[in-house]
Amino acid sequence: MLQAASLFNQLLHHFPRNEFTALVKKHGAERSAKGFICWTQFVSMLFCQLGRAEQSAVSAN
Repeated sequence: MLQAASLFNQLLHHFPRNEFTALVKKHGAERSAKGFICWTQFVSMLFCQLGRAEQSAVSAN
């Protein structure tokens, strides 16, 4: 069976997680994190931004 990656998954591949994690460690971005880790927050914010963009495009038509 052929499986295709979602558009969101394809977009995430443009942000290598190992590089992202290295930058988080380099800058100490999670030193005071109490909830989401940086990667989870990034993915959540990206998803919300894309959802809003799609919603705006639909309502504009």
